[in-house]
Amino acid sequence: MKSIVKLGCILMIYAGIAGALLGWVYTKTKPRIDLQAKLEREQAIREVLPDGCKVFQEDTLDDGSVVTIGYSDSTKQEVKGYAAMAIGGGFSSNIRTMVGLTPDFKVNAIKVIYQSETPGLGTHSQDDWFQKQFSGKGKEDLLVDKDGGKIQAITGATISSRAVTNSVRAIVEKLSGNPKLSQNQKSPVDTLSSGNSEN
Repeated sequence: MKSIVKLGCILMIYAGIAGALLGWVYTKTKPRIDLQAKLEREQAIREVLPDGCKVFQEDTLDDGSVVTIGYSDSTKQEVKGYAAMAIGGGFSSNIRTMVGLTPDFKVNAIKVIYQSETPGLGTHSQDDWFQKQFSGKGKEDLLVDKDGGKIQAITGATISSRAVTNSVRAIVEKLSGNPKLSQNQKSPVDTLSSGNSEN
């Protein structure tokens, strides 16, 4: 009996030390992880927005979602495009896609920035051939071919294809139906430079 209690105490001590070490590592690495995620997000925004976007401003819509507005210059008089994150439930993960739109709310480009789908099937959602299909499409075209749309589904990964396509269509519908985006944005929440970002 004493040996069991002693063993339990030893295990408890080891577990406490391991937990403390994990907590310390987390607090040290989290700022770097967050910074890397921020830089990757900013890079994705630049990749999907139309050419000619020189100044980027983030704004929060009434529902709490964040949209990035691209302007032609620092006067912010001419909107060149929009970017927002689309999230769709795939076969085994939530697929996150950065969506870039033209001023008339057509898809300029998309970039799947996170997925954890079936290797060799849903992972093809990050392939260029799949993502490039979205360019120039309006919301009426944003359905997979099996649902009567113009997006060719990935063979063997219809669920993943629908997740991306439907989430992109939802973003187009949300932004195109938001009257706030038709006005000049006067109160920047966060401005990104076209070069190096401020940390």
